[in-house]
Amino acid sequence: MNCTSSAAVRSLWPVWGLSVVLLLSLVAEAATVSLGLVPVPGGYWVGFLSSILVVFGVGYVVYWISRADLSTGRYQRINRWWVAGGVGYLLVNIGFMAALPTESAFQVFGWIRWAIGFGGGIGLLIGLFEARAIEREVTAERSRVRQAELRRERDRLEEFASVVSHDLRNPLNVVHGRVDLAQQAHPDDEHLAAVEPALDRMDEIIEETLTLAREGKIVDDADNVDLAECARECWSRVDTADAALRVNGSMTVRADRDRLSHVFENLLRNAVEHGGSDVTVRVDALDGENGFYVEDDGVGIPEGDFDRVRETGYTSSTDGTGFGLSIVDRIVEAHGWELQIGDGDEGGTRFEISGVDRGS
Repeated sequence: MNCTSSAAVRSLWPVWGLSVVLLLSLVAEAATVSLGLVPVPGGYWVGFLSSILVVFGVGYVVYWISRADLSTGRYQRINRWWVAGGVGYLLVNIGFMAALPTESAFQVFGWIRWAIGFGGGIGLLIGLFEARAIEREVTAERSRVRQAELRRERDRLEEFASVVSHDLRNPLNVVHGRVDLAQQAHPDDEHLAAVEPALDRMDEIIEETLTLAREGKIVDDADNVDLAECARECWSRVDTADAALRVNGSMTVRADRDRLSHVFENLLRNAVEHGGSDVTVRVDALDGENGFYVEDDGVGIPEGDFDRVRETGYTSSTDGTGFGLSIVDRIVEAHGWELQIGDGDEGGTRFEISGVDRGS
């Protein structure tokens, strides 16, 4: 028994405890009737059978609650509704008992047992629906708070990146211009030749920083995007050398096309750069769930680095910026999807993106 089931059993003891008592009373009544110790009152078997259904229904509800995504903090309210339903319905039926003639104490006992079980079952259902409604509202509120925090964080990051980009690009453009003039005057200067790649790398880092900040914004307006078509377009924009792309089938997803293109471009570029110039990359839908994967047969990523490769600035390449997979992770999160990194079927690396909404 897992922790959640144990907590449910401990917390819901009034529900299952009283159900056990009702079940035992039903067994005792059945034995008493079968031995012929008491006559069977009119309408008794209807109440008897309905009580059995209530007891088994309560058992199923307790079993379901123990496995449902329901906070243990809601259990006490379910208990209260169970007790209130049983007591309330019993009081109503006591009034009927006082007004209507009864044949025997056995009939009164069965009536009380039926009223408690039936009323408790109604209260249990009300408590369960209320608990689920509260849980949904709490979850929705947490999601709203989280989305608001993410928006504020992304806005601050984009503002910071824009300021840094503006303050860096102006002097960088000046340096570029000076280096170009110096190269015209001294075309064979090896020091000037070494400066230009460094300036280009600075430009690339600035651009990647801006992309990282902007792509993390939550996607509010998604369109239908053909996954296979988008993957092939992105492949044509990547320096693929002798690598090959295999797109198996297709599916339409709801996504921001530009940002989904950034996902494919970064994953495809990562596969070629780290998997080898003759790597084969496969793109296909996930089996059994909404999503897709990008998988290569290259050298792969060590298992201990699956989480580290998501970190901004982490790279195993001497000329890499370490932003590529961070951008992918931000875009996936902005769509509300989930990214998982693992080993490919033929070596290499497999990037699975799940929780994707299918398009119409």
